[in-house]
Amino acid sequence: MTTDALLLGTRSPFSLVRLPTSVELAPEGKVRYLMMHGKQDDGVWGPVGALWISADEERGGFLVHPWALFEGSEFVRSYRSAEFRGWTPPAIFRYWQEEVWRGTYTADEESTAPTLVLLNELLSSL
Repeated sequence: MTTDALLLGTRSPFSLVRLPTSVELAPEGKVRYLMMHGKQDDGVWGPVGALWISADEERGGFLVHPWALFEGSEFVRSYRSAEFRGWTPPAIFRYWQEEVWRGTYTADEESTAPTLVLLNELLSSL
């Protein structure tokens, strides 16, 4: 189960995610990620979050941008739904990496971060 899935808990399926703390993200080292852009909660186009996968491709998830809690929460629910249907973190990552339809969302080229904590800090600073 992803860190992001735990943040949704058992609340309403339409509830917003709780942003993770640095302590919760600290165990994860180097990650690859796709910065996702779309309509933020205030209607402005910008980062909605980052889809990430661990260096060993065993874990993955979606970190939500603080200005896109609703839109980012939708990505987290989508990620959880894919996992529930048997998709693996590498398959989910590849899907978004190879997605050519560009309408509601766009994905930047793949990048790396030394730790998940640093990725979260980068995301929050955008």
